[in-house]
Amino acid sequence: MDWRSVSNWTAASTEVGRRGVSSIPKSKSSAATPAGSELFDQVRAPLTRVTSLDVSREAGVSQSAVSRAFTPGGKISAATRQRVMLAAQKLGYQPNALARSLATQRSGIVALIVGELQNPFYPQALTQLAQALETRGKRALLITHDPARELQETLDAARSYQIEAAIVFPTRLNSGQLPRQAPSLDVPVLFFNRRLSGLNVLSVTCDNYAGGVLAAELLLRAGARQLAFVGGDPDTSTHRDRLSGFSERLSHAGVELLGSPAQWFTYEWGFQATLDLHGVGKHRAGKLPDGIFAANDIIAFGVLDALRQLGRAVPNEVSVIGFDDIQEAGWQAYQLTTIRQPLRAMIQDTLSVLDDPPSSPGSARLHPPHVIWRSTVAGQPPEGEV
Repeated sequence: MDWRSVSNWTAASTEVGRRGVSSIPKSKSSAATPAGSELFDQVRAPLTRVTSLDVSREAGVSQSAVSRAFTPGGKISAATRQRVMLAAQKLGYQPNALARSLATQRSGIVALIVGELQNPFYPQALTQLAQALETRGKRALLITHDPARELQETLDAARSYQIEAAIVFPTRLNSGQLPRQAPSLDVPVLFFNRRLSGLNVLSVTCDNYAGGVLAAELLLRAGARQLAFVGGDPDTSTHRDRLSGFSERLSHAGVELLGSPAQWFTYEWGFQATLDLHGVGKHRAGKLPDGIFAANDIIAFGVLDALRQLGRAVPNEVSVIGFDDIQEAGWQAYQLTTIRQPLRAMIQDTLSVLDDPPSSPGSARLHPPHVIWRSTVAGQPPEGEV
């Protein structure tokens, strides 16, 4: 670009601001300078917004047909939809989501309220849920929850975005932050993978109690009798339910739980708890665990690495099982046998509940987990397990 092109573009820009595009006369110099003409078009283009009416004229269809073409599940033939999409692409049309929400009184926004996301299970769940919402023509709005605040405050903040629903991922919402009463909002509020005892709220969760029972049965079947549970945050329903299922199944088999240390759902805690169970740094006399159930896969990774440091062979000396089946559980370094949460089914149920909320939420909607067999539990996989 030479100085004359810059001069032409600057003059055009000044005139646009002063008089508007339509009143600017075409100069000979700008017509003769391709670069200047191109820049002028770039200045003018954003001032002319393509509307659905323009698309309808280009495609030869009604304006309502254009609206249906851009509405997921809209009643319109494939041929007409294609004509609309081709016309929209040609004109550079983008639907105005704000205008649509004003017209329909529905924003299409679902708030996903999250706390700390150290466990990769939750980012995975958030990603899949956001994708599922998008296929339904909705958008996810991610809002972080500060544990120091009341949950109701965070929900009230989300409400200012005209949300249609809120899904709470309370990864560290323990008894200190639990609402004293059911959250109050004029849209559905659903808790994902948490049960809130004593509160009449919508909840979709894995059957964590059943998962604990499964873990106990696998370890007992492997021949383990000195069993320990390495838990996470003891105030969370996931920790309590998994421990309850595990310990009650052991009790039924006449096996006493060797220990159940609990603190955090972290790798570091899993590592330290395993050292503690082996009396490292202490004068601990007693039996060593030959089977360990970790409250989630991240804890299990810490357990496995601590056992390596202690020189104990997995699974010949110690069997280890986790919970969640995050992607890293299948890494060659771990090959962790674990309890998989039925994430896809939980997400589909969540969306179904939000589409048609029950008049009375009642108890949590539970989804059964299943075993993912790899190489950290002794013996062969149960029949029918993978």
